[in-house]
Amino acid sequence: MNTPDPDPGYRPPNAPTREPPSDDRGSLLQGFLLGWAVLIGSYVLMGILMAVLASLFSQNAQIFGPLITLVCLLPIGGIIALIVRFISKGQTRTAAGVGLTIASVFGLILLLVAACFGLLATSNFH
Repeated sequence: MNTPDPDPGYRPPNAPTREPPSDDRGSLLQGFLLGWAVLIGSYVLMGILMAVLASLFSQNAQIFGPLITLVCLLPIGGIIALIVRFISKGQTRTAAGVGLTIASVFGLILLLVAACFGLLATSNFH
């Protein structure tokens, strides 16, 4: 048969290397912990703002009432802003972790209310 001699300088091309796809959807635990950090931090900030507003508007209760309502919405607003931020960055698992923070807060409230009613049911209250 007539086969040509291989070229001594020829090298076959390397097989294409694939990098494993990166999971840039975020971390569920990171979202959960960040959600709790924002929640606790916003409650601390809310307490400081309430003290400042109470000292500033102690004589004028008509202004103080709506300001209390706005300041009390601070923790909820912080959590919602965190969810929107992570969704806009494409980190849906982290946003779901922040959503789990909200679910755990509701669960905690439910357990505390049930415990209080349980304690009151065993005592003699009227």
